[in-house]
Amino acid sequence: METTQHIRRSIAALTVAIGLTGLTNAQTNGPAIAAPVTNWEFIDHSSTFGEGIQRGYASVLRGAGELAYMDSLAAVNYQEAFRKALENRVAYTKAAMDIKAMRAEYRERYAPRPFVGEARKKAIEYYRPKKLTATQFNADTSEIVWPHILRQAEYAPLCIEIGQIFKSRTFENSGDGSPTQLTIDKLTKSLAALLRENINSMSAEQYIYASEFIRSLNLEGKSVVPPRINGDAEPPKNGGTDASPAVVPPTEKPADAGTLPVKVRAKI
Repeated sequence: METTQHIRRSIAALTVAIGLTGLTNAQTNGPAIAAPVTNWEFIDHSSTFGEGIQRGYASVLRGAGELAYMDSLAAVNYQEAFRKALENRVAYTKAAMDIKAMRAEYRERYAPRPFVGEARKKAIEYYRPKKLTATQFNADTSEIVWPHILRQAEYAPLCIEIGQIFKSRTFENSGDGSPTQLTIDKLTKSLAALLRENINSMSAEQYIYASEFIRSLNLEGKSVVPPRINGDAEPPKNGGTDASPAVVPPTEKPADAGTLPVKVRAKI
């Protein structure tokens, strides 16, 4: 009887305590709502020996399953990482090839072109010294008509010497590599250097014309004087000022219809 009363008192005290706890929770955290229990893991020990064994087996199986699951997730993550690594390699290779192609295109576009073909021929023809015209050089008398710039006093010694050498040329002493050509080449280079020193005393057009004239004169010095045939007129001396007439070879008078030439008649 006393035991029954003691149990009832304990249940009543427990009920009061639970009520007070619920009241306190209701006041602080709102109304006490019991969440449904989905597992019984809060039990820290088995009720029987057999239950403990079964729980141990269950924990081992659950651990093995969780390990397999984690391994599968790791494998998926590894494959995803490998796929991204491949994409990075492909992107890197593509970028490297694009850079190489851009470099090749840049070099092809801006590389210096070989100076060949028609353009080279035109450039050579343009910069090649031009042959002196008849108004600049008289091939029969070897008279040089100097530009006005080269008629100044500082150029006179070289111009006079060049003119004398031109008049002294012969068939045997003319042409590229001859003594007169080598001397003319040396003197024309000296004349060009002297002209370059005085470049500030003339206009650009005057300098260009005089410089091209000197180059053409050097080219003329490489030409060969044609041989003179017996009876050909000698060039006038002293720069063409000699007034002596040219020697004309004699010619025979044509025979009349009823007469014979003198030489033939004498033989008869």
